[in-house]
Amino acid sequence: MEKDNNTGVSRRAFLIGHWRNKPDISTACLNNQRVYCQSCKEVCEEEAIVFNQAQKGIQLPALISERCSYCRDCVECCPVDAISIRGNKVA
Repeated sequence: MEKDNNTGVSRRAFLIGHWRNKPDISTACLNNQRVYCQSCKEVCEEEAIVFNQAQKGIQLPALISERCSYCRDCVECCPVDAISIRGNKVA
């Protein structure tokens, strides 16, 4: 099977949905510095980002990957570039 140079997966795997990028929220998130920010949650139409209560009352973001449409809206709106889309995998 021929593989795409950009994704590393076959065209067929890509077209039938066996390929996804994996969103990642890093520790650079403002909430880790005790600064309230939920811009990623507010922009997510799929409601794939939730904020869970962590220790000492800090709310940290978590991604529900089953809901994520990989639209990248959260990546674009993050004021500190804490969200990235990384890695390709074939399911």
